[in-house]
Amino acid sequence: MTDAKRKPNQTLRKARGSMTQQMVADKINEAVLHATGREALVAAKNISDYECGFYYWPRSDVRNAFCKVFGVARPQDLGFHPPVKVAPVALKPVDLLTLAQPRTASGTTECVKVPAGRSYLGVEIAGHYWAADRVGRDVLLIDPDEEALTALRRPDRRALVVAVDQDSRQYVADGRRFVDRAERRTGQQAVPLANIVDDMTVGIIWATMNADTSLLADDAQLVRSQAYVAHHEKSLASQAAVEEVPTLNPLASQWLGSRFCSRHVLRHLDQIEDEPLFWTREQRGEEAANWLLWTHKFDYLRRTSRRFTNLRRGFCIPESEVRASPRYERVMLLLAMALMEAFGIRVELSVEPEHSEVEGFVLANQAIVANWIGSPGLWCVEASAPPSRLSTYRKLADQVVGESLTSQSTPVSRLAFLASHLDIPWGWFRKRCVELAAVGVDDIAHPSSRLLSTRGLNTAIRYVAYIDLLEGDDFARR
Repeated sequence: MTDAKRKPNQTLRKARGSMTQQMVADKINEAVLHATGREALVAAKNISDYECGFYYWPRSDVRNAFCKVFGVARPQDLGFHPPVKVAPVALKPVDLLTLAQPRTASGTTECVKVPAGRSYLGVEIAGHYWAADRVGRDVLLIDPDEEALTALRRPDRRALVVAVDQDSRQYVADGRRFVDRAERRTGQQAVPLANIVDDMTVGIIWATMNADTSLLADDAQLVRSQAYVAHHEKSLASQAAVEEVPTLNPLASQWLGSRFCSRHVLRHLDQIEDEPLFWTREQRGEEAANWLLWTHKFDYLRRTSRRFTNLRRGFCIPESEVRASPRYERVMLLLAMALMEAFGIRVELSVEPEHSEVEGFVLANQAIVANWIGSPGLWCVEASAPPSRLSTYRKLADQVVGESLTSQSTPVSRLAFLASHLDIPWGWFRKRCVELAAVGVDDIAHPSSRLLSTRGLNTAIRYVAYIDLLEGDDFARR
């Protein structure tokens, strides 16, 4: 609350009498603990803030404790008053990208539109705004009331807490995680300054919210679909048509194809004797974000990287794809490549458009084919490619490795070059990873689907943050 609007609570100050603010805080904490079994952690500073009028409506358990301590029937009898309710107005959705610019919200709540993508369908979430006080160098503090927390608890709609500082910069927190924390610790709640809205946080929210919504929507159908296609696992080669699972949304179909391909490679990995090259078809951040979020992809990287010590993964990212992608999407692609390096997997880069037409494979003495991106069906797999295609794969591998743009000798130099290729300022990217490594990404966007995890995101971000100190194979493989 600004000083112009602030009105000191003389009623509360008079009721305190000769008690110190610390004495009142202790009594409030004792009353809350007795009534709820939880610690309120009210401090003398909080009592001072209430008396000075910075905050005028405590949380419900704290309000009840004030009434008990001072022997009054209502918190209004102590000078507290609830916020003025404003009739809801139907508002035009606000694009998530606009939160990256200093702005004034049209109300305390807005509908925030998360962009769609090639397979992403787009999501609308509730944005709940609070003016925030900056405390120290790392956090903002906001003081949500019970009504706001009730809105954040709604299971039928995803919510985003938006803290706005004095310069109208906006910082975000996942609504569900915010409520969980508020229920464990009453009073003011912290939002890290690392959660400022920019291309990094927008990319994380964009990928996580879209993936979470799509996979949750078809969760039961995915369970049944895995049973429908299980017979393919007995075959050395198979293709599955989309018509086998016609009711799945696009992203759920891709998840099913990706999972099958991962399992196919792992089943036949014993036939690979030399250090292999994994050829992948991800060209955009939307596709690459699956490495960061899908649990089976993270486990796949861990298992394959533990089996081999000198892995390479080839990407083909033509300049046309870079130009066609917004920067927040390119940030997700760079994070996916950082995750590879974190597992000790060297990233090889081709920009030749014709290479993007070649299906995914694992190449050593033999070649395992496993392709779901760009496949006409759910997937196309073979346990061992025929000699004609094996020759094609070897030629491609020789070109990609021999002419790779990431020929640098260290992970940090390779990632710095990849950032340049993707038109992402490396210094900014490193700085943001350092900031987010300290707090984690779960408070920005926390998936609810059992098929998703933030392990990949957090691993990639922490690896970049500490890349000068840690080697990839010592970081993610353990």
